[in-house]
Amino acid sequence: MRVSNCVLLFFASLVIFFPTISLSIGTLTATNSVTNDQTLVSSGDVFQLGFFSLGNSDNWYVGIWYKNIPERAYVWVANRDAPLSNSSGVLKVVDQNIVLLDQNQKLVWSSNITKGSNTVAELLDSGNLVLREAEDPNNYLWQSFDFPTDTMLPGMKLGWDLNTGFDRYLTSWRSPEDPSSGDFSFKLNYHGLPDTFFVEKATDRIQKWTLER
Repeated sequence: MRVSNCVLLFFASLVIFFPTISLSIGTLTATNSVTNDQTLVSSGDVFQLGFFSLGNSDNWYVGIWYKNIPERAYVWVANRDAPLSNSSGVLKVVDQNIVLLDQNQKLVWSSNITKGSNTVAELLDSGNLVLREAEDPNNYLWQSFDFPTDTMLPGMKLGWDLNTGFDRYLTSWRSPEDPSSGDFSFKLNYHGLPDTFFVEKATDRIQKWTLER
């Protein structure tokens, strides 16, 4: 009885002195979820996915950052243009999709695919969040690398993907404390010789660089 009381006292002290202890999970399935006090961590502890807010803003986002860098460097934001109004969101797998729901269980963001049967979401050590069949770890039904925000990671590709039909390009943040889509994009021109160029959304002004071979 004395040992049990000591154990209970230990866990009670954790709650009092460390109320925001983060729990980490490896894979997102239909039976678990990520909330504000949880994160999804890649197998090699390289990247971490979770909820975050910046500065004095009331907006909350789901993003990916380097796990072992003290000053967070966000490399991808799921709902950059559809922020939560508070931290009471939940990320889960529903109907074969990764979905982000607000406190009223309203859909905020989704991977939005129409295929798959027994899907799981996994954060890879490359920083790529993938949705795949549970039995097939190499067949990605959806991946965050197809929807980059403002950061290009090793293994990520820009330009038109003939297999998926996606035109992948980088778009700046609105400000250091606002990850919503900003005014500048970095794109790859796939017509003729390969070119990279910046596009300013407000003026459609293009600044181009030609890649040298």
